[in-house]
Amino acid sequence: MFIPSPAASGTGPDINSDGIVEWGVQNLVPIILLVVGLAIIAGARKGQMSQNALTLTNVLLGCVVIAGAAMFYGFGDDIASFVFAQG
Repeated sequence: MFIPSPAASGTGPDINSDGIVEWGVQNLVPIILLVVGLAIIAGARKGQMSQNALTLTNVLLGCVVIAGAAMFYGFGDDIASFVFAQG
């Protein structure tokens, strides 16, 4: 069985970046949110409510920043064509 190497075919490997992002959203994000939630619950049991409120606020701000970056990633071409439109 002959398997051509990427150098022989003249093209590099094809990486499915959409699949990698989808896997990360489906698997990594829930695990990270679970860890943060468990840390907040553990802190609440110790009576550290002000520190938990600060942690929760920071997590929410981080989610807003990530959502903004995702919007720019998704709509970057439209935003650039609107800003730099000629005519």
